[in-house]
Amino acid sequence: MIFEHLRGKGVGIVDVHVHTFYNDDLNKALLKAIDKFNVERAFISVYPFDLGSMNPDHESVARGNRKILELARRYSVFRGVVFVNLLNSMDLYMAEKFLKEGFRGIGEIYRSVKPRIKLIEPYIELAKQYDVPLLIHIAHRIYPRSRPREADIGDLCRITRRWQRIRVIAAHIGGGGDWENTVEMLRLCGARNLYIDTGGSVGDSYMIEDLVKHYYKENILFGSDNIYTTSIARIEGADIDPNTKIMIYRDNPCKVFSCD
Repeated sequence: MIFEHLRGKGVGIVDVHVHTFYNDDLNKALLKAIDKFNVERAFISVYPFDLGSMNPDHESVARGNRKILELARRYSVFRGVVFVNLLNSMDLYMAEKFLKEGFRGIGEIYRSVKPRIKLIEPYIELAKQYDVPLLIHIAHRIYPRSRPREADIGDLCRITRRWQRIRVIAAHIGGGGDWENTVEMLRLCGARNLYIDTGGSVGDSYMIEDLVKHYYKENILFGSDNIYTTSIARIEGADIDPNTKIMIYRDNPCKVFSCD
C-alpha cells in the first residue's frame, strides 16, 4: 500500500480537509486515526455542525476558530484553516487575525450562502495578501433536497477564472451528489488554479481514475473530510500509477499549502 510505503520512507500523507470538534474525546479519536493512517500533516477547520447553525453568527465562528488555534498549538500534526461565514462582515477582520496567528488557509467556506463575487472578493484579496488557499464546500445534488445556498463547481470555476493568481480548493469530490458532473465541469473549466480534494463518504468505483484522466493530476489533493477508511481506500484501490498516488497523497498538497 502506498501510504505504508510513505511511512517506510519516513514521511506521511498530507490531508487538506479535516474537521475538529469542541468535544476533545472526538479529537482524540481523530488523532488515533491520523496516526494509524500515517498522516503527517492535517489542515483543520471547525466542524460546521458544532457551530449550531448553517448560518452561524460572528461570535460562534470566532469561538470555533479559537478552538482550532488551541488544537494547532497543542498538536504538531495540526495546522489551522480559518472558518468564515461570508454573511458576517466582521469575519473578514477575524480571518486576518487568525492568519497572523499562523493559520494556513481560509475555509471551509460552507453553505450559509453561495460564494458570489461581491461576497468572496474581500477574502480573495486576503488570500492573495497572505498567500494562502481557500477551501470551499461544493456539491451537485441529484436527489430531491433543496440547498439553494450550496456552491457547486461552476461557482468555483467563475472565481478561479476571474482571479487566476489565487488557489481555490473544491471540497470533497465524494461529498455527496453527482461527482461525474464535478469531473466534467472541472474539465470544461480548465482553470489551473482550481484544485479538488478527494474526500467524502461516497465510495463509487472509478472516481479517482476519471478525475486523473480528465483533469490535471497536479491539481488533485488528498482530503479525508475525516472519513479515513473510505478516502484512503479510494486512492489505494484506484487503477492509477503509484507515482500519481504519491502526488495526490503528499506532493500536490504541499504545493498548495505550506507543509512545514
